Amino acid sequence: MAHRVNVLWGILIALLIMCMIWIGYSDYRISKQVETFKQKSIVLGTDEQLKETVNTLEKDLNERILYETDVESDPLDLTKAIQSKTFLASLGLKETLEQRGRMRLSCTVLSDHPSAIVKFMGSSHIIHEGDIFNGFLVQQITAKEAVLMKDGSKLVLVNESAPEGEVSERKTSISSGRNY
Repeated sequence: MAHRVNVLWGILIALLIMCMIWIGYSDYRISKQVETFKQKSIVLGTDEQLKETVNTLEKDLNERILYETDVESDPLDLTKAIQSKTFLASLGLKETLEQRGRMRLSCTVLSDHPSAIVKFMGSSHIIHEGDIFNGFLVQQITAKEAVLMKDGSKLVLVNESAPEGEVSERKTSISSGRNY
């Protein structure tokens, strides 16, 4: 029995010595790898692809931060998407003259730079004297009318109130001498 105990102790001591040698060798390998990493010089900011990626991500983030949504009108209003006459009639809405392509002068504002709101194709358009609107040159805006010229023809729009059952407008555009 004493002989067996001595053999087991011998095996345990041999395993302990082998483990210590293996751990020492592993530590030596790791220390060599650490030394090679320490000797490498790392220069930051030279990777052009990384720099481009970071710039793109920053640009996208800034665009998302500056993005604003416009919810002045009801996004679930189906009259903006479905314009069939039968559907609108089923809702009790009549087709307006503006949706048929007729311009209606809604109001005028007199100042040093007179402006007017013209309803056309279901939208409101703010126009000023000298602007070009739907191919017409806005020649003059007075208290009750707007005079537009196109190819020598004169179109005079007179202030009119909105007809009954008018469908809500889709958008408002502000003119700055641009073509619509």
